[in-house]
Amino acid sequence: MNTIPTIFLLCLGAAAVAAVGFLIVHRLVKIDLDQHQNFLDAMLSIVGTLVSILLGLLVAAALDHYHTLEQNVDNEASNVSEIFRLTFGLPLESRNHIRALCGQYCLEVVNQEWPMMAQGQSSDKVFIVYAKLMTEIVGFKPNDNGETNVHSAMINAIQQVGDCRRARLLALQSTWTKQLMPMLLMCSGIVLTFAFLYVKRGAILHGVLICLVAVALGGNIGLVFLLGNPFSGDWKIQPLGFIYNIKLLERARTEPELKKMLLQ
Repeated sequence: MNTIPTIFLLCLGAAAVAAVGFLIVHRLVKIDLDQHQNFLDAMLSIVGTLVSILLGLLVAAALDHYHTLEQNVDNEASNVSEIFRLTFGLPLESRNHIRALCGQYCLEVVNQEWPMMAQGQSSDKVFIVYAKLMTEIVGFKPNDNGETNVHSAMINAIQQVGDCRRARLLALQSTWTKQLMPMLLMCSGIVLTFAFLYVKRGAILHGVLICLVAVALGGNIGLVFLLGNPFSGDWKIQPLGFIYNIKLLERARTEPELKKMLLQ
């Protein structure tokens, strides 16, 4: 059974809070708009502009961070695949050993580490497989210029794998979303408070417009929250590159032509 996306729940929750707040203020507070109209308009314009700029910058920063991590995951999987392809230039024994470690690394990332990352944890098994792969590549002794070139390329690729994995694991420890959320909620509350003060004109239309403002604020805050937690929630980054690598390895085991080519 599919669940309602978190972003929609946040928007509906913001609208509900705004509607309840509007009803309370509409009954308890009466502001003479003719006397305070210019002041309220000026303050609401200033506060609304500041909050909109803040939310826009944070959403843009969160989106850029999310895309960077997504690209790092793809680069990590791509470099594992590159190591596998480069083994064609190695002796048979080293080739088979490195290929087996590449396949094991992809499997451990998908089946072991990715579910753990949703809980803010990492897998020791993945690190062990990475260490074995690094040891195998670094410890290889080239016999000619061709193997030397392959060895150099493989070292660069395994370094990229380590750097990309480090980047996604560091993202698990990031707390900037939690630190900013109280301030975002406070700023949104201030905007809604100013909007509540207009209580004399068209109560129904006023309430609808306030709910729409709340939906916009809730949606932006929801974006910051979801994008700031890239490995959990509805919009979590998926290990698509590693899954693709695993599928290719399965094809290599089952299709005779590919199997023959890999064993040459």
